[in-house]
Amino acid sequence: MKAFMSDEYLLTNETAKKVYERIKDLPIFDYHCHLNPEEIAEDKKFFNLTELWLLGDHYKWRVMRNYGIDEKLITGDAPAYEKFFAFASALPSFIGNPVYHWAHLELKKYFGITKPLSKSTAKEIWEETEKKMADGSFSARKLIECSNVDTVGTTDDPISPLKAHEEIAKMGLTFNVVPSFRPDNAINIEKPVFAEYIGKLAAASGIKIVDFITLVDALEQRLYYFVNHGCVATDCSFTDFPKGKGDERMADEAFKKVLAGKEITKEEQDEFKYCVIKRLAGLFTKYNLAMQIHTGVLRNQNSARFAAIGADCGIDSVGNALDIEAGGKLFDDIEKTYGLPKTIVYTLNPNSYYPLATMIGDFAGQCAGKMQLGAAWWFMDHRDGIREQLHIFADTAGLGLFNGMLTDSRSFVSYARHDYFRRIFCSVIGEWVEAGEYPNDIEALAELAGNVAFYNAKKFFTR
Repeated sequence: MKAFMSDEYLLTNETAKKVYERIKDLPIFDYHCHLNPEEIAEDKKFFNLTELWLLGDHYKWRVMRNYGIDEKLITGDAPAYEKFFAFASALPSFIGNPVYHWAHLELKKYFGITKPLSKSTAKEIWEETEKKMADGSFSARKLIECSNVDTVGTTDDPISPLKAHEEIAKMGLTFNVVPSFRPDNAINIEKPVFAEYIGKLAAASGIKIVDFITLVDALEQRLYYFVNHGCVATDCSFTDFPKGKGDERMADEAFKKVLAGKEITKEEQDEFKYCVIKRLAGLFTKYNLAMQIHTGVLRNQNSARFAAIGADCGIDSVGNALDIEAGGKLFDDIEKTYGLPKTIVYTLNPNSYYPLATMIGDFAGQCAGKMQLGAAWWFMDHRDGIREQLHIFADTAGLGLFNGMLTDSRSFVSYARHDYFRRIFCSVIGEWVEAGEYPNDIEALAELAGNVAFYNAKKFFTR
């Protein structure tokens, strides 16, 4: 029996232990996260575990809600220790949950604590961590540096002035912080705030947006601005691939209707989305940017809670399986018209993994690993979800070409998730080796695992 949180944590075989030892200290290329660049620029400091863990982590909030904890102790104004104690009280019931794994990996990585967190240990762990944080050493930049991060890819709206990125670029830090262009607000025309957002985009771009073409012009102007600020990747999020035909006349009419305060049909919504995504993909190809697509999520399902506390608060869920036929049609249209950029597609619904991976593979070519099934994302980035995604990737493409893990997090200690992924990845390939399915060549295995852990992403996200 292994000791709790031992160095062999999640390493299931001898080959995994040997390979992991060779790659565990590689740098991290965090190509998709939600860290706040302003907090990096100001080097925000954290002085207790509530500040570090609980003020913006919807994973932990879902754990607490499932345990029946009052919202005051989750997103409300309760004292810091009371919030932490509530979380610690809940955690032992969540055996097997990724939050249980991550919390203890973070305690070990950043504090050297391997004691299980519970109601009985909460006060001791709170005091020990608070003492270590008292000198201000747990700050945004110091946590990124001590995590051996090479690059942080933040997620930024096209209207962002990127002032924090400008400040950070002048600091001479040991890591890079680059913006990622996320034009969701200009894609999802059905959102109530769409017309208002277009006004903000017009102001940011300096272009009067009156029709579909001027919308595309404004998006390109902002994209060019992002490229000049180091942008190497983009990110488009929508529930499912739109069913469209590429009819820009219909897209233009739908756009003008919404700007005039009129309602449009689902068919018109899809046509607009299809045309805008196609145009954006063409721009991404033009500027040699990697395109990320996040699909299969239903957002803000609890309307009462959404009204009370807003978005990104742990009230989203897995959507339906994707319309792969519509996705293939869109990709084919982009490929014929502009040529597809390097592309990663993530989905929350595991039922879409296999068909999505095979569709993506239809457009492979030009460079190794150009088209990829995205890493296990959000509700899938647990131990079993990561294993499932790795198996599907291996079954349908070249696992050694995979870009590896991302944090997709607002937490400055979530880099422990990269260690989590590396342990699981080494265990998966080690199991295949020990079953005689792959040569037991530690040098070759370490090179393959190292590429997935760091080098592939570093290469993929270079313009």
